[in-house]
Amino acid sequence: MKQTLYRYRRLFQDGVREGVFIRLESEKGKIGWGEVAPLPGFSHETLEEAIEDLIEGNESNLPSVQWGRGAALLDLIDPIELESIPIRKLHHDKIKIGHLSLEEAIQKMEKLEGEGVDMNQMWSLKDALAFADRFSHLSYFEEPLKEGEDRSQFPYPVALDESLRTKNKEYPYVKAHVIKPMLHGYPLPKRVKGVDFILSSSYESELGIYQIAKLALRLKIPLKPMGLGTCHLFKEPLFKEEPKIKNGRLYFPKKWSLNMDKIQVIFDESI
Repeated sequence: MKQTLYRYRRLFQDGVREGVFIRLESEKGKIGWGEVAPLPGFSHETLEEAIEDLIEGNESNLPSVQWGRGAALLDLIDPIELESIPIRKLHHDKIKIGHLSLEEAIQKMEKLEGEGVDMNQMWSLKDALAFADRFSHLSYFEEPLKEGEDRSQFPYPVALDESLRTKNKEYPYVKAHVIKPMLHGYPLPKRVKGVDFILSSSYESELGIYQIAKLALRLKIPLKPMGLGTCHLFKEPLFKEEPKIKNGRLYFPKKWSLNMDKIQVIFDESI
């Protein structure tokens, strides 16, 4: 099997986002794609460490490599295509308020109609309860409390994200698990009965988002909105074709053609 690695670096909000595309080609000519893009500040591994594992070709314990390689292999053994998927658009359906004060968050939410909020484990119990009391109609409060707060005292519906990668999961009412394959690795954590299983991006490229969407289809996850509406945050297209967001759905192109002037081939050999 032949493996080609394409490294990219692109503008992302106020900084840059880096990663590697994996292209696997079987002896029978089948093609599989994956993406490895550790998220700085959240992933334990660096991109350089991930690239080293990819080139060595050994079994990896790095989550980003597990997922990127796993996605490419899934393409080889279970090739599927997907036209669109329902999404949650960041800053629209899910509002990030973790960095705001209670007063600022209230002012922001009074002007918006989001489904839920992401509090990024940054709020005190007192402020989180005051906010949730005021906006109790929201479907969920994602990671409301900072470390050291008594989670058992927060009675509102909670979505877990970062906590799924630790042992701190003591909220009384967990409504959803937000699973980010780039951070969790592959295979994914087991689904819990009665808890929504929401796949979400870690600011991967358009192709990486497409692979997460296909994984949802393969796993037969109910078609509830996924946290994959982040394509609009990038300023430089890596592909000649671009996904489109329309009426709450993300539509994927029928083919993926790399802009070769935006990437660098760093490995192209049989493994």
